[in-house]
Amino acid sequence: MVLFWGSSMSKNVCDMSFERNIGLLYVIGSLMWMRFFIPVLALFYIASRVPIEQFAIIMSAFSFVILIFEVPSGVIADIFGRKNILLISGFMYIIEVCILAFCDGFYLFLIAKIISGIGVSLSSGTNSALLYETLKKLKREDEHKRISGKLITITSISMAFVFVIGSALFDIHYKLPAYVSVPFITFGFILTFFLKEPYEYKQEFKLSRSIEHLKQGVSYFKNHKAIRVISVFSVPIAVLVSILLSMSSVYFVAVGVPIFLIGLVAFIASLLRALGSKKAHLIEAKFGMKKSLLFIQVSVLLSVFLMMLVVPYAGVLFYLLIPLISGFFYVVVNDYMNLHVNETHRATILSIRNMFDNFGIFVLFPLVGFIMKSSSFTYAYGVLLFVLVVGCFVFYFMNKRDGVF
Repeated sequence: MVLFWGSSMSKNVCDMSFERNIGLLYVIGSLMWMRFFIPVLALFYIASRVPIEQFAIIMSAFSFVILIFEVPSGVIADIFGRKNILLISGFMYIIEVCILAFCDGFYLFLIAKIISGIGVSLSSGTNSALLYETLKKLKREDEHKRISGKLITITSISMAFVFVIGSALFDIHYKLPAYVSVPFITFGFILTFFLKEPYEYKQEFKLSRSIEHLKQGVSYFKNHKAIRVISVFSVPIAVLVSILLSMSSVYFVAVGVPIFLIGLVAFIASLLRALGSKKAHLIEAKFGMKKSLLFIQVSVLLSVFLMMLVVPYAGVLFYLLIPLISGFFYVVVNDYMNLHVNETHRATILSIRNMFDNFGIFVLFPLVGFIMKSSSFTYAYGVLLFVLVVGCFVFYFMNKRDGVF
């Protein structure tokens, strides 16, 4: 009986440590997104002596770095553990924000974004893998949609308040949003030390083992119909969402929003993203996979088409559909991917999917920036709309052929 009680107590302590992972991921996620310059990102770069076309080049380089490091980082995370990789990633975020805070000019900002790109590539699939494996360890993986939705909801709500403050700080001095971001990012990095690995990762690094692990992951990706189809669906949506959010501040100015009100618009957008992610598991349960994916595509198509018209003031309402749908989109797609991947290659597979997203951003972002500089928002967003339509057709062709949804 004593042995049983001891075993039970040990199990409860173990469960509590993994439960703590969930709370920590909520807090760390919020802190890492407390970048007060995000609501005025493009304007912040312009004020820091980086014109819009160079901003587009930097964001394209950022995506290229993620593209290069995405899959190797997933392999490394599968071998060395999620927590170690998240610590390295967090440290790189600190370096990036410090450069943005205390430096100006194209080349220094390019270096900052390259460092950030490595950090993002390390954390992108790793965060999701750590959350899913924590829930699996607790035998609660069926709650993944709800909890990942809650994670996005919490980070979105914290971002909403950051956005209001950030635009106000920018209106006072262009560097203030970056200065204020440094301590929050640093605290998020410190909290990462308290995460607990759901599984042990004690493999000695060998290049041959890493290459073999990568080959297995690529083979798994290529031969799994559902993973391929979900990735094809994800790419155009993720690319458009990323570009539209990054360019949002210059779009707001184009439709007549004063700079001091940009934070309020970003605040509303973040709350809508929180709403979309919070309700994602309920909406998906009602609609099912096929209708959920159709809903996402139609909504984004409609939003981009209306934004392309650049209607004064009303254009803001058309933009707000993007963050609302993006909250729903990321929860649903990540859950669908995790359902089809085992923990041995989870970070690698998720990284491969993210790699395709970032390749699209790398190709499209400078093109959109160039068209926006030389022509107009209408033509630039028209290109995005065309890419989305083509992506939808490719997805439906592949899905019909493979019969996944």
